[in-house]
Amino acid sequence: MRFSITPSLTRSLLLLWVSHLLLDFFTGIWPMYKTIAQMDLAKAGLIAGVSGFIGEFLQVFFGYFCDRGHRKTILMAGLFLASMMLWITFAGGAVSSFFILLMLMLGSGSFHPAAVGFAGSLSANGKSRSILFFASGGAIGLAISQIAFVHVLNNFQGQALIFFVPVAAVLFLLALYPFPKTYQPRALSVKEFFQPIMKAKRALLLLYLTQVANYTLYLAFIFLLPDLMAAKGCHHWLCMGGGHLTFILGSALLMTPAGFLCDRFGPKPVLLCVILSALVLLYAFLFRPTLSVAESVLFLGCLGGMMGTINPILVSWANRLVPESPSTVSAILMGFAWCLSNLGTLWAGLISKSIHVDPIKSTLAWMGLLLAAAFFFAMKAPSAIPAAQEAA
Repeated sequence: MRFSITPSLTRSLLLLWVSHLLLDFFTGIWPMYKTIAQMDLAKAGLIAGVSGFIGEFLQVFFGYFCDRGHRKTILMAGLFLASMMLWITFAGGAVSSFFILLMLMLGSGSFHPAAVGFAGSLSANGKSRSILFFASGGAIGLAISQIAFVHVLNNFQGQALIFFVPVAAVLFLLALYPFPKTYQPRALSVKEFFQPIMKAKRALLLLYLTQVANYTLYLAFIFLLPDLMAAKGCHHWLCMGGGHLTFILGSALLMTPAGFLCDRFGPKPVLLCVILSALVLLYAFLFRPTLSVAESVLFLGCLGGMMGTINPILVSWANRLVPESPSTVSAILMGFAWCLSNLGTLWAGLISKSIHVDPIKSTLAWMGLLLAAAFFFAMKAPSAIPAAQEAA
């Protein structure tokens, strides 16, 4: 008897959620590995920034082919490429580290538009909830990445290849699973394909600038977080992945409630409240002289909840504006934005090297001004395309 799986909304979302958890697990390893390997911050930032720029820049290319009917293939290829990050412990220097990170970023750049395209297309009335639930899986994977990576290194002679086991299991399930046919691949010219996006170009530009500003700071904060915890004299657990776990887990917990709020009140008011809260929390955390473990966990959880939720809210907002091309528009708001944002690690490394008094805190304080810029761009963005423009 032939084995078959009946697709459903719940099964589809859970499989995408687990896949996203694994994908973002791999993206969280580098900030901790560069600290364990005692790499120069400027060199580590350059490696992450350049590889991230190249990989994420190609998201629109991958998004275009996702919407032409190749989502599942691209999704699986992305997860496989990202898992190559597990070979980082064999890297002998900056060049080999760069190529391993480049494979990771190519995996991220191909996986995200495919997976978000699936998630956003599964439910017509709960688009924001589906996308933010899917995003929470990535946040949890990112949250546990550093603690799990350090634990496995300590117990498997400094290697992390054991994580290939869940990757193989998920790829096997993805190969068998027939995702619901909720979209029709369109055989259009490139010009015709991007026509719906051009109708919303002003709104998408402002959302794009909001994403670049926020995600540049977000990646810089994650990159410097182990060093920030050490500079503030925090507990060893916080320095070796606990701070990262707390920061990312906050966003995982907030994403699903934020999705419900976006579906009820619209993404714009929710987004503005989230950005403003993130701005206040960031500077309160940076300039608080001493923090207990409990206070650090509370601050990091709340700050991560706000900063990490901005990204999926923007993506769900863009999917509302251009529902005809979910993977492509998601790639614009993720890949085209993330390629520039990945340079945030480079800037963070260079700025911290040029400041001699409290360099980590000062670097993040200056880069925190990006949140104020994000608030301004989001405030100017229209909630919907004008009817006259949509009909044009």
